[in-house]
Amino acid sequence: MRSRRLLALTTLLVAAHALVTPSRRVTRHAEAAPSSDEFPTDAPARTQETYLDRLAAYADEDGYTLDAPTRYSIADWWLNLRNLPSSSVLQRVQGHLVANTFFAILVSGLAYAIRAEHLSFDTTLLETEHLNLGAPFELSGGILGILLAFRTSQSYDRFWEGRQVWAKVVNRVRATARTCRAYVTTAAPEHEAEETAALLRWLEAFPLALKQHLRGERRLDEFHCLGNEERRELESADNLPLACTYALSSRVDAVRRASEDTQSASHLLWWQLESLLLELQDAIGDAEAIAGTPVPLSYSRHTSRLLSIWTLGSPIILVQSMPLLLVPPATALLSWMLLATEEIGHIIEEPFGIHDDRPKILPLQRYCDIVSRDLAEENRLVERAVAGKRGAAEVDEVADVGGLY
Repeated sequence: MRSRRLLALTTLLVAAHALVTPSRRVTRHAEAAPSSDEFPTDAPARTQETYLDRLAAYADEDGYTLDAPTRYSIADWWLNLRNLPSSSVLQRVQGHLVANTFFAILVSGLAYAIRAEHLSFDTTLLETEHLNLGAPFELSGGILGILLAFRTSQSYDRFWEGRQVWAKVVNRVRATARTCRAYVTTAAPEHEAEETAALLRWLEAFPLALKQHLRGERRLDEFHCLGNEERRELESADNLPLACTYALSSRVDAVRRASEDTQSASHLLWWQLESLLLELQDAIGDAEAIAGTPVPLSYSRHTSRLLSIWTLGSPIILVQSMPLLLVPPATALLSWMLLATEEIGHIIEEPFGIHDDRPKILPLQRYCDIVSRDLAEENRLVERAVAGKRGAAEVDEVADVGGLY
């Protein structure tokens, strides 16, 4: 009985101590926190010295280095309003806006002339018991909203599918390079580095070839990672990324045949590498399906026609509910909201930038640069690991020799 009481008292003391004493993790966090401000303005700039720091560095197509991709912030609302005249979407729909605004000015002038009786007009044609010119707009407004919502949603799905394809390309290239660099061995060690380097060169060329293929480009001088003989292999190819997969498969098969005597799992390694190359080939087909299958033309035309008629007829309704001087700017604002939404759907439906008249939504060159930097980093990491193993082996050999004497 006494031992049970002692055990219960000890348990209560331990629990009370845990409640009173703060955890070590919280204490260390409190000590490490800055004393003045959460984000001090005089903090030193982050130096990109480590691999993890460089992972967050992105280079856009003009060569500028960014800490992170540009994202929208709620604090930028005033900047967004101030930059509205220079908006690229506004510039793309400005012709349609000018036409609608000019028609609104004509409708306002005509309404003013009729009200001031400067223009004779038989108003008995419009005399009904309940005249409501806005009824067609009220009935068609819901249909228009559904069309626009479905149009932009469909376009964003295409944009996200394109981004997923390139995420798959980057991930599979990294996995293939890591497997080649870590596990590929040949019967002749002096040729092992050469074979592995050839595989890595073609892996680095694959994203660049896919980018040019999706944008209708053909610039072999951009393949700086390939040698002259390897570039000649691409000259006769119509499909550049597919030619890269052929070259990779032939070199993987050559490595398999050369390592049959030295590596018991060469067939398993070959199967693993071929499965990764097959996923790269599937990515080509997925990207071609997005780039070569636009949104049905009849759907886009019907949406454009409905928007044009709806915005063009809106001044006829607005002259009945607001001062005539406000009808043109109100028409311009209403037209901008609807037409810009439709144009954004047209822009993001082609994420790869195959059309020159549309901006390039996905930064494909950035993805190619990321792959190039990652492959270079993998080479450095593997070389350090190999050098470390060689140094450890030499130390063990010296220790064994010393033990013999």
